[in-house]
Amino acid sequence: MTFFCFVNPPAHHSTIMPTLDPGIGEKFSRRTKRAINHDGSFNVRRRGGPHRHDPYQWLIQMDWYPFIGLVVVFFTVLNVAFALAFMALGLEDLPGVAAPHDGVQDFLSALFFSIQTFTSVGYGHVYPGTNATGFLSSVEALVGVLTFALATGLLYGRFSRPTARIHFSRTAIISRRADGTPCLQFRIANQRNNILIDLQARVLLKTTDPATNDQTYALLPLERDAISFFPLSWTIVHDITPDSPLHGLLPIDYERLDVEIIIQLKAYDDTFAQDVHARNSYTHDEIEWYRRFIRAYEVGDDGIAVVDLDMVHQTEALAVTV
Repeated sequence: MTFFCFVNPPAHHSTIMPTLDPGIGEKFSRRTKRAINHDGSFNVRRRGGPHRHDPYQWLIQMDWYPFIGLVVVFFTVLNVAFALAFMALGLEDLPGVAAPHDGVQDFLSALFFSIQTFTSVGYGHVYPGTNATGFLSSVEALVGVLTFALATGLLYGRFSRPTARIHFSRTAIISRRADGTPCLQFRIANQRNNILIDLQARVLLKTTDPATNDQTYALLPLERDAISFFPLSWTIVHDITPDSPLHGLLPIDYERLDVEIIIQLKAYDDTFAQDVHARNSYTHDEIEWYRRFIRAYEVGDDGIAVVDLDMVHQTEALAVTV
């Protein structure tokens, strides 16, 4: 008969040894959501105080598609505004513009001249014919130079900002070693082809008191808390020994204490020549019990190790035959 079991379960629940608050908070009036999301962001909102919106941080950190869309919209709005201003002065002040046909064609002629001025292309077919249009085109040329300088700086900032693309397993697992020692595990891999060196891991246990909603933190000692190189996947393991804050806790206790496993990674990136960081967490409902990870890499016919990022998440049931 085959069944799943937690080898040598402890007979009593351990006391979670608290550690210092890592900066996430301890005293709360009600139960909070997870501390850290899978994208590394914190579940914290700010209100009150002086109104200081930082557009640079917002533009640097936003996703690429919204950023590109915003740049296109900004470029379009500015040129439409200048085109309408040229039309208000009169297209007869722009020698070289084709004879007006209708409102749409007049607008397109003014828009194309605006874009040529804004981008400093200057084909030479159309040019300002009066002081008013000359002044307006000069203003637009200045706005264009400043806008492209700003866009170039933002693009450089987005490309040069050091980031770590760490691939975390979707779930953490409670597994066991060959000697029967239970252990908490999760797995990571590098999504990029660059080399990360001196990768360090720090794992905290966050629990919530069901009666007071106060949060307690405890450091989880790891089998290995650092590796020199990170070309393959890395399974990070915490042994649940009698000294572990998790010792004696069953699945129902994980839910009752609102357990969250908080991970912080730090490594040196050869490409950026500086340190990069990554964060993640697993809540109690993202922890699978009585499982083990399936190997996520193999050796190809040419003798080169191949890491399968899709396999980073794959687990299988622990089975004990009696």
